[in-house]
Amino acid sequence: MNSMHLANQKWWDAASANWARGADSRGLWPRCPTEPELALCPKALAYFEDATGKRVCVLGSGDNQVVFALAGLGVAVTSVDISQKQLDVAARRAKELGLSISFQQADVTDLSAFANDAFDSVYTGGHVAVWVSDLQMYYSEAVRILRPGGFFIVDEYHPFRRLWKNSRDALVVENPYFERGPFEYEESAAILQPEPGPWKTYEFHWTVSDYMNAVLKTGCSLELVDEYGEDVEREGAPLHGLPEFLLIVGQKPVR
Repeated sequence: MNSMHLANQKWWDAASANWARGADSRGLWPRCPTEPELALCPKALAYFEDATGKRVCVLGSGDNQVVFALAGLGVAVTSVDISQKQLDVAARRAKELGLSISFQQADVTDLSAFANDAFDSVYTGGHVAVWVSDLQMYYSEAVRILRPGGFFIVDEYHPFRRLWKNSRDALVVENPYFERGPFEYEESAAILQPEPGPWKTYEFHWTVSDYMNAVLKTGCSLELVDEYGEDVEREGAPLHGLPEFLLIVGQKPVR
């Protein structure tokens, strides 16, 4: 694990309790096993129709809402995250929900815990790539553990939304679109009320073409590209009219 990923891991471990309290206040995670549409957009959810018994790996599982949704669909799901503390929270919640889930702590750029072709589908998304310094290694590892013919599903926060300063009245560029980073921040564990603190974190702002090219360079064919969502309620800038998420689905070639 490189030093930037290690710093991010330490911060997520420190912030996991606050993050869990935020998830509890939203109250979505207990509903995800029976309402998978809370965690997965319709076009991503369509790839898990008739998925009972299929092996699916979720990379950068975070609060595990997607994991719980897939488990509720009867999927044999493996949850992977860099933060053991996040996984511990998810394991407690899975037990409470009566879900059978495998948990594995790992950096998404090193999935050596898994064999080649181990999963029928691999899903990653939300806010994962922003913490990863090597997008190509991340996606190459994801496709390595995917069986031939399986789908690699990327459902990420849209890059157009990572550019702006906090401002309620106007869009003011803080980070130009083509500056990938790393962007270094000093953070406290109060993730729900960001303020300076003792932990350093590192972000990487990938472009739409970065995402698409990284999928293509794994050897996958592009099955679907979609931009969707318009919610701006929790944003720090007036982002009306900008897409919220970027969905890319690749299929690993059959040998």
